Amino acid sequence: MARPRSFDPDEALDLARDVFWQKGFQGTSLDDITAATGLAKPSLYAAFGDKNALFLKVLERYHARIVAHAERIINDGPSARDAVHRWLTGFVPLCSGVKGKRGCLSINTSADGAAEQKEVRKRIESFNRKLEELLQDRLRADRAQFADGFDPDATAHTIMAIYTGLMVLAKDAPDAARVRATLDQALKLLA
Repeated sequence: MARPRSFDPDEALDLARDVFWQKGFQGTSLDDITAATGLAKPSLYAAFGDKNALFLKVLERYHARIVAHAERIINDGPSARDAVHRWLTGFVPLCSGVKGKRGCLSINTSADGAAEQKEVRKRIESFNRKLEELLQDRLRADRAQFADGFDPDATAHTIMAIYTGLMVLAKDAPDAARVRATLDQALKLLA
């Protein structure tokens, strides 16, 4: 007889995340999640609540990791230009080729209709706003590095639009060189 898996909430959230990421919120059933985590439905409900509550926890954890990484990269180094370049180019493997084909959980959630739910939409909007604010703050702080007429807020918004677009296009598994070429064009905004 197989020994029951010990309950690790972080591992369960990561396993559930992978199922939601693969199948989308709408296409994921509790049976899919119990199969992936090895937890019975009563254990899932006791630990996380219903499917919606579980998904919100998964999304929160996913967003927190990306924001923490972005904070480290964007706030590091003497140059905003270099920091933004490192942040953007760090996404090349995540939005190109086979690895990038699964796209971004947040973007996928918006595309599969789950963002129509108020709490999901609020979390995605907050996540996008936080990333844009990180960019704005760094670009504003290093304003003197850029040419006259440089608009840090408009530039941050444009960079977010490019980031979002690349994550949408990731589902097509574009070539990494093509993604880098797109980012090279985007980085001209930081001249």
